[in-house]
Amino acid sequence: MNTPALADRVRQCAPLRHPAFGSLLQLLSVEASEAVQTAAVTVGTRSRLLINPAFVAARCRTDEHLTMLVMHELYHVLLGHTRSVRRPTLAANWAFDCIVNAQLCRLHPGVAFTSFFSAGAAAEGPWSLIAPAPGWPTEPRYAAGALGQLHRQLYDDDGATTAELFALLEGQALALDPDQAGRLLGQHGDDASEGAEQDPLHQDPDLLAEVGRLVARWPMIERRGGVDDGEQATWNRSPRQRHQAARRAVAALLRQAARGASGGAWRQQWAPVEVLSAWPQPQDRRGQLLSLLGHRPLLWQGTGLHTAAGSTGQVAVYLDVSGSMAAWLPLLLDALDEAGALVRWPLYGFSTVVYPVSRRELAQGRFRSSGGTAIACVAQHLLDERIERAVLITDGAVQQVPQALVTRLRRARPRVRVGLLDGCDGSFGQPLGWAVTPLPRLDPPLPPSPRAAAR
Repeated sequence: MNTPALADRVRQCAPLRHPAFGSLLQLLSVEASEAVQTAAVTVGTRSRLLINPAFVAARCRTDEHLTMLVMHELYHVLLGHTRSVRRPTLAANWAFDCIVNAQLCRLHPGVAFTSFFSAGAAAEGPWSLIAPAPGWPTEPRYAAGALGQLHRQLYDDDGATTAELFALLEGQALALDPDQAGRLLGQHGDDASEGAEQDPLHQDPDLLAEVGRLVARWPMIERRGGVDDGEQATWNRSPRQRHQAARRAVAALLRQAARGASGGAWRQQWAPVEVLSAWPQPQDRRGQLLSLLGHRPLLWQGTGLHTAAGSTGQVAVYLDVSGSMAAWLPLLLDALDEAGALVRWPLYGFSTVVYPVSRRELAQGRFRSSGGTAIACVAQHLLDERIERAVLITDGAVQQVPQALVTRLRRARPRVRVGLLDGCDGSFGQPLGWAVTPLPRLDPPLPPSPRAAAR
């Protein structure tokens, strides 16, 4: 199939079922290419959607199947999977495909669509999770045990996270056979060669702008987060995951914000001091005894108060809990709990609203989120609560601070330090002079497996 014919077919099938994607696909040059095994979105100032014509001829004979292939690739970009792990392993690619395929099947539960994924899935084992269970959605037959439970969670419950999928491999001692990597879709290489599926958004401003508009109105099952208005805030739960690099980075960030880069950040506060007074002091037991014996002391020992410079040692923390932070929240929740002595409780989770998170809720991984992100809610909270020093941990996809709040914050002058995830954009804080501390790369540790390898 030549490029014009393939491009026409793609544009005719996918946008009709998802009109919002029409404008997005207009920004992509759809091309037939044998450089990819299935399909991929490439990096560049003019991003391209590459599709292997031989794969289409063999596996996408219907428009429904072609739709699922195209949407699968676009979902990876929109969900930020190409950013969350810099060097994806076979386990990471498997987890991402499990999530994306489940989302697509729940949007299109008809067998005409779901059969596209079923054709590439295994009958049992971890490779069965990349497609619905037999009989889904009316009478699904899930496997017994933890694997079947997670399969149900992907397709019939609230969805599953990459951390839960990794935990399944580790807890059940399941190994992914690299020889079966062809069951996965896309091109998830870690180099910059043609067809390597890396994140094209930051190199293509037009595509980035359209993705922001699209995500804000997209009726997804799994909230994407990022720069959008989200929806009504709901309770969420994220498993905590121990990560030494995250613990060290967060503790250092809080210490720096609480006490200043050079140990400064002092404030005037009342402090007790021992004094000698001509007035009787109830704490002076010796003086009280002498007084009872008829000997009035000349001076009494006691405790007074005076103002002195001292460090409060704690700082208000705002943690981005929007959908785009999902891959890092297990690590950050654990790190913040470990450094809890430096946090001024409650901690604040923010998406498009700010909600307090108690120490107990943090330990349980519970928080409220609307899924979207808007930094205006944090700016307003800083002003309303008269916060003097704060740490804000985010991936930077938070919009800009509204100008009206910029003016008020400049007058209030709270000292805010931004803990920015590796490789993200922290320019939103520049108008306010907020200091930015880049955090080290916090890729979630994957279960060790000698057979896991990058595709």
